[in-house]
Amino acid sequence: PKWFQTKGFLLGIMLFAAISISFPYYSHIFYPNNEKEVVIVNQSNINTVNFDIKGMTCASCEEHVNHEVNKLDGIVTSKVSYENGNAIIEFDQTKTNETEIEKAINSTGYKVTDKKQTN
Repeated sequence: PKWFQTKGFLLGIMLFAAISISFPYYSHIFYPNNEKEVVIVNQSNINTVNFDIKGMTCASCEEHVNHEVNKLDGIVTSKVSYENGNAIIEFDQTKTNETEIEKAINSTGYKVTDKKQTN
């Protein structure tokens, strides 16, 4: 029989499919932990904004957005949910602003459709 008709080929294809399907569960390995220590000088400078994001479909999408947002200075917390299609970002307005955060999110390939202050 040709190699494409052997059990070894079938086993290889099955393993590749299983690894590909389970990618959202291990995708965090490819995004290093970039959390940093944030020093808050004045609590009144902290804003919380809810960004509605279009296009996220899995946990890997969450990690991608989280990774890009956390590269910015002044990010206190970021909670991204593909299920809700949003990101709740808490940041120090003296170090960054909504526009910079929106640019970071849009740079991932997903699109911010709306933003609301949640303070």
